[in-house]
Amino acid sequence: MSSYTDFYLGRGEHAEWIGSLRGECCPDNFLAVPPLRLALTATDEDTVRAAVADALVVWEDERLGQGYRPELGWPWPWYSSHSSSWIIAFDPEAQAVFVTVGGGVRWHRIDPADPRFPEGDDPLGPPDIRAWLRDPAAPPSVPMPLMREKPTVTPAVGGDVR
Repeated sequence: MSSYTDFYLGRGEHAEWIGSLRGECCPDNFLAVPPLRLALTATDEDTVRAAVADALVVWEDERLGQGYRPELGWPWPWYSSHSSSWIIAFDPEAQAVFVTVGGGVRWHRIDPADPRFPEGDDPLGPPDIRAWLRDPAAPPSVPMPLMREKPTVTPAVGGDVR
């Protein structure tokens, strides 16, 4: 099953999207692919930018999926990262990398010396899956920038409102 990861500089509605991955997006793969591990453990913006740019190429070279560069435009049919599997952001103020999940309600700070993702029953995810399916960006989800125009009417898919 394919999953999706979006990378940002900054957190919140004004974060800058710097690339995305599709495919075998899971913490074990993030830590096994050298430029992704560097992106997760970086403590400065230039390193994160370079590592993510390299990761987009290496991801495809390693046949883990596809990499999407910002100059080619937002690759997903949804309007924000709230529907992506993983969201990884470098916060320049904190000089640290943070991760959350689609519909995530909080950020998890990555320790550069021991880059682990949170474990357990999805401590980052939405508390109410049905509400998240209706609107992944609704509170209490962490704020993210809109990458496409948000539809005024939420489409119904297979009887489920999404």
